[in-house]
Amino acid sequence: MSDKFQLEEAFRQLEEIIEQLESDEIQLKESIELYGQGAKLIAQCKEELSGIEKEMIIIGEELQGQANE
Repeated sequence: MSDKFQLEEAFRQLEEIIEQLESDEIQLKESIELYGQGAKLIAQCKEELSGIEKEMIIIGEELQGQANE
């Protein structure tokens, strides 16, 4: 990934990880590594989504304030 976290790319990577984990051909060691990668991506996604949610709340409050003027 680039310096800026890309949420859509992380979702795509998570989908790939899930597909690999669901495979019958995966070895235990590889599944543990994939699980760790997925957990890190999920944490990054949660952080990014939390930031987006805060931005949306701020925008909503600004719009509400403008409507009340």
